[in-house]
Amino acid sequence: MSEFWSKTGEMITKFLVWAIENHPGKLIGTSLGFVLGLLMVTLGFWRTVILALFAILGFVLGKRQDDNKIITTWLEKNFRKY
Repeated sequence: MSEFWSKTGEMITKFLVWAIENHPGKLIGTSLGFVLGLLMVTLGFWRTVILALFAILGFVLGKRQDDNKIITTWLEKNFRKY
């Protein structure tokens, strides 16, 4: 039984490497669509939207941190008018 799972894992790994090399957009789009669909079914529409907004905000803030840009400057610039 262990040999079956190791061969299955090897085949899945080979497929994922091939898909990333040849069709990265399709793989990412399909994966994202699957995850969003699963979240919609389990959490509902509005909870999924809020979760996605927080994930996008976290990505943007993390990217700014990785690029060595000061987050507080960006926050002050964008939220000064409020």
